[in-house]
Amino acid sequence: MIELLPLKATPAISVKEAEPENLIGAKNDQEALILFLNRAGSRSSETRRRYEREIVRFTIFLYQELNINYQEVRLKHIQSYLHFIQNLPKRWTVPGILPGRSEKIFFQQAISSGKSTDQVINVLSAFFSFLDKNRYIRGNPVLSAARSGEKIAKGTHTIRYFYEKEWSHIKDCLKNLPDHSNTEKREKSRTQYLLNLSYGLALRESELTHHSCNDICYDDESGFYFSILGKGRKRRNVPLNDALQEEILFFKKKFGLISLTGDRFPLAPKIRSSSNKVEPMSSRGLRFWWKSFMNTCADKADDKLMSDKLYSMPFHAVRHTALTHLARVMDIEDLAIFAGHDSINTTAQYYHVEAKRLSNLTKNHVL
Repeated sequence: MIELLPLKATPAISVKEAEPENLIGAKNDQEALILFLNRAGSRSSETRRRYEREIVRFTIFLYQELNINYQEVRLKHIQSYLHFIQNLPKRWTVPGILPGRSEKIFFQQAISSGKSTDQVINVLSAFFSFLDKNRYIRGNPVLSAARSGEKIAKGTHTIRYFYEKEWSHIKDCLKNLPDHSNTEKREKSRTQYLLNLSYGLALRESELTHHSCNDICYDDESGFYFSILGKGRKRRNVPLNDALQEEILFFKKKFGLISLTGDRFPLAPKIRSSSNKVEPMSSRGLRFWWKSFMNTCADKADDKLMSDKLYSMPFHAVRHTALTHLARVMDIEDLAIFAGHDSINTTAQYYHVEAKRLSNLTKNHVL
């Protein structure tokens, strides 16, 4: 590995040591940067080049202009950098900005506001998410950076997901659904099947109702996966883990089917059908089923606030809950691919670490 930043050879830059408990084993910022780029390079060489260009330029700015390291970066420093790259001093557009790589020109020209700066933010957000997840830093300061093209939709823009206590209550209600009659057994089994698929694959309403087991594919490297045609007619491949495979097979056996794929068994089947075939639910039917289940959960809730929330929560909250849970263990780029997002700006909404940290910091802030 070629040394990306000759920090030790540069008097103006003092390499500050990392916290000893970080999970990547990096002793300083340079090692942390190299480890991230090695991981990014596993996706594609183009991703590696793009990330290296943006993060190296940002790192030089931190050390030369602000004299701080990654652990000291805050939102104000991100905003300063965005203003800086749009109004570059002339010395940054000619060779010699970094001793040890005197021939390198890091900026040909200033970066224009808009999509170009948004892409810079996206790269930096991915980098700081990696550092935060591996405990090299605390929190991702880029998450709150406003994109130039960011717009707020009419109505609520809050991610509506189930909190831990609510999600635990929902799972308890699912487990305790009545199963005395054959009808009750079928409905309980279908509800468990639908919730397992919806949560396990983080599916949108239309994705659940418009796909079947014929969309399950297999390859030797990744095993079984669902080929999902999602929002905006964009296709993504979502891995099907062993537990979901077992759930699908267990439910299909009730209908005399023994194969995981190769048939048009719907992901969201009707419990009653006018024909002998198992027919898919409509979107309206799915919402009716969901409303019925949520009413059951709300009626059993001891907490009135929880009960009121459960009555009002849409089916899409299952997807938001699944992505929020996956955000605890997934890098932001991987989660964006899994969710079918065009931009990690959308995916960043599921990383709630900053909100929790701010809540803890201000809990005693009273008059």
